[in-house]
Formats: sequence, C-alpha cells, structure tokens
Amino acid sequence: MKKILSLFTAAVLSSAVFMTACEKQRSSGANYSFDYAMVGHPVSLDPQFANDKCSLEVIGNLYTGLLEMNNDGTLKKAAAEDYTVSSDGLVYNFKLRKNCYWFIDENKDEEVSDDECFSVTAHDFEFAFKRIFNPETCSPHRETYRCLKNAEGIINGSADYNTIGVHALSDTELVFELDYPSTDFLNSLTFTPAMPCNEKFFYETKGRYGLDDQSVMSNGAFFIRQWFYDKYGNDNFVYMQRNLANNDYDTIYPTALNFYMKDTYADAQTAFENGESDVLMSFLCSDKLKEENNIETYTNYTIGIIANPSNSKYGNKSIRKALAYGIDKEAFEGQISEDLSKAYGIIAPDICTDGNKYRKLNPDKLASILLHDKSNIEYNPELAVSHYNDGMKQMNLQSLDNIKLLVPEQLMDTEYLHLVTQSWQTLFGFYIGIEEVPEDEFYQRIEDEEYALAVYPLSGDYNSPVSFIKKFASKNNNFGFSNPELDNILKEIDKCPDAASAAQKCLEAEKIIINEFLFIPVFYKSEYEIMSNGNHDIKYDPFTKQLLFRQAKYFE
Repeated sequence: MKKILSLFTAAVLSSAVFMTACEKQRSSGANYSFDYAMVGHPVSLDPQFANDKCSLEVIGNLYTGLLEMNNDGTLKKAAAEDYTVSSDGLVYNFKLRKNCYWFIDENKDEEVSDDECFSVTAHDFEFAFKRIFNPETCSPHRETYRCLKNAEGIINGSADYNTIGVHALSDTELVFELDYPSTDFLNSLTFTPAMPCNEKFFYETKGRYGLDDQSVMSNGAFFIRQWFYDKYGNDNFVYMQRNLANNDYDTIYPTALNFYMKDTYADAQTAFENGESDVLMSFLCSDKLKEENNIETYTNYTIGIIANPSNSKYGNKSIRKALAYGIDKEAFEGQISEDLSKAYGIIAPDICTDGNKYRKLNPDKLASILLHDKSNIEYNPELAVSHYNDGMKQMNLQSLDNIKLLVPEQLMDTEYLHLVTQSWQTLFGFYIGIEEVPEDEFYQRIEDEEYALAVYPLSGDYNSPVSFIKKFASKNNNFGFSNPELDNILKEIDKCPDAASAAQKCLEAEKIIINEFLFIPVFYKSEYEIMSNGNHDIKYDPFTKQLLFRQAKYFE
C-alpha cells in the first residue's frame, strides 16, 4: 500500500525503529504500520478531562480500563482479572491482573526496561476517580458517575471529593461503593474517564498532563512517540508505537499508528482515496467503494424530524402530529437505498441489551403507539389533515410558510427526503425544500433555534438502549425536548436491578418520547467503516467513534 508522508512526518518516521516496524508477516497480518486521517485535532489526552472526538480516538489506543465493551454490548475483562457485585447492588469488588503495565519509553529505543515499566494498580483507578470529582480538574464527566457513594454531595459542594466511594484496598483490590443500585454502572467503567491515572507521574508533569507527548504515559496497546500540532501548519500528527510491555497478555498486531490531522472531512476522504489513510468512516458508501475495500456496516443511528418548539407555527403540537401521520413509511419499500430503513421507534436496530438486539426484544411498532387510545402512530392521511386543520384553527391561519428542511451534510442522500416532503405537500399544500449545511453549522443552528424543521441524526454514547433514552432527558439535548414523566422513568432506569427490566422501562420511555411528536422517527441509518483492501480487524466503536487498532492486520 502506498504511503504518502509529509516531509516533516517522513523525517520522524524514517527511523530504524519505524523501518523495522513496517515489515509485514503475511501469515498473521502483524507488524504493519497503520495510517489514519482524522478530522480535527486532539485537545487533551487526559482521560478524566478529554471530551472531544479526536482526543477520545487517540486515548482509546493508549489506555486500558477495568472493562471493555464487545460489539454486542456485553462486557469483557480488561485490566480486571475478576469482579463481584454485592446482593444489594451497592458494592463492586474488583481484582486487577498483575500483568497490565504502565510504560513510558524514556530512552526512546522501544525496548521495555525495568525502570520504564511498572504495574497498573488499584491506586491508579482510585486516583483517577478522585480527579474526576476534584473541582480543580473541571471534569465534564462527574454526572456519569453520580451513583457513586457521596457523589451527590461532592457535586453540590457539601462533601469533599476525597470521600468518593472508590477505594484501593491493596495494589490489586479495588472497591466501588454506590449510593443506589445502577444497572448502567459496569457499562460506565468502559468509558474513557474511567481509565487509570498514575498519581506520581501526574504530578511530575507539573500541570501538563495529557497536553504533550512528554506528559502522557500509556497502559494500553500503544504509547506516544511524537505528537506534533501547529494550528497554522499542515503537517500535524500523533505517532504511536506498540507498547511491548502489554503485548504478552493480548497480542498487539501493528507496530505503529500514525494519526494525521485533517481540517475537513473532504480532506480525510481525499487522503483515503490517495492511499494516505487506511480507513475511512462514512455515512455514504458507493458500490465502487464496496467492491474495492473491506466494509463493516453499523446501523446505530435513528434519523428523525425535529420541530423547533419555539417556532410559532411548526412548533405547534397539532402541526407536529399532522407531520407524523403524514409520512407514508410503508411506501419507502423499494424506494430507498440499503443504508436506510423505515423507523417507527427511537432506538436503532444494532443496539443491544445483555447481548441481545433490543429491537428483537421490543419491535419498534410497540414503541409507536398513541398512549391515550393504544392506536399505532403511522400513516393516516385523514387523521393527518384533521390535525393540520386543528393547528391552523388554533393559530388562526389559512396556510403555513414554505420552509427548508435543515440537514447536516454527508448524512444521507437527500433525494430520499422528498418521499417525506412530497407527501406533506400533497396533504397540506405547503412546500418544504432541503437545505444542507456543514455539520458544525447544523448543530449551532439547532442550538440557536435558527430552524423550523430539521433532520436530526440520533445515536447513543455507548451500546445500550439506555444511552439513547438519556438523549431526551431535560437539559440534556439541544432540540428542546423536556418531559417530567420521562425524567422520572430515567431515574427508575438508573436503579433497575437488571438489563431486562431496564429494557422494558426503555420501551415505556420510547412511547413517551414519540407521543410528544417533537422527534418523529423516519429512518434507521447505517454508518460504514471502509478499510482499504488488505486491512482487517480495525475495531470501530460506533458510539464513542473510536477506531481501535490493537487487533488490526494487513495482508498483501
């Protein structure tokens, strides 16, 4: 595979170490260096602070937490050797394996010497959680771990952060204490902020932790060799090498990773097409790309129509009902591309609960039910016109203004949206056009309420129906959804004793959301991981958006 490097990057990567790393073993697919063009740049590689997509992408390859999440939503042990949960769900005891190592290559020879390598301990996890709750950290992740003992008091300022319910009993024994049972707690231990932090190294960085390549220490599959960023330059990259200290426990196949920083998605796409990047994430995938590359497909998005609740006309609930009943989803069959399918529920098809597909347990037609009479919310032209007339009477109007449907660029082929807007035009007599805008502008306009109707892509932060539902919590979304009944159900979900009861509560929550008619589900949408020919096993987490290269292989 052709590699095109900038002159600066080439100078860095042309060392003897890198040349050795580029050797390919055809039998195993190991010992290959992978390149990835990511859009944007990491802000901080401090797991307890980082919150932007690029930072999380890099961190995912540098650190190992107690647990990891499989693609089916089940958990597997990582730094943890084993764990137990008390019968009341309030105490979690973890035993750490002894062969998970911190490594910092101080002499830059990639070899693991005794003074560069030492075990990850329970104290590292305790310190990480204290950092999350230390007000000086300004961590955006405290709410995620609100179930921990004393977290509520720490957040409201009535308790000291050192009292958080996380305790290292020894180097290999770690205890979490909770204020109340939480079915989602173990999932939360797979998240980036739950990665360990070595206290001694943290203070040695003197306030620079996670901000440069000298202030990051790895306990995962790779370590940072060089991180170069100049906001005025074009040769920005993060270069990582295999962490041999952690190779014995679970084989690390690549020898190196190079993450190039690109300004736009178009730049990343061009880099992939030119052979400069081994993988591309995209919502769209042509037949040609499918023929020439290895493709993984993830149906993890629900695309809905949202109405601006502050819009005096389209925000009217009767008008929103008219729009919902005026979409003939059954007519989509044979009319839309394979990356789309009709949606009646909030939670997308690939979402799992306890290893099972949520939508198989709770088909989406069960979610799309009118609560007051149990009828299905589906295409009904007579009812749609009736709701439309009710709305017009309430507003004392004869007609609605023609508007444009706001859509983020690169999300979908907008031709398929005409299946929706033409039905509305036929039923209600108004014209709705399409306005595609860059993703950043789209979300800013949603935030600023500068739209009437918009096409909104919804996904979770992790593989769980709970994560989807939490997007609708009051003050947790930028499209104005707020419902006290839903907020109460979310509190009940958080305290569910098992995944099955949480899934049933999620179905109740879906019904409440759909009955508000503020987010009208229309399509389930696929996302594509496009790996250039020869590349395999680059793991993609479609929720965190992390590409994980530990198992990545290349075959000639």
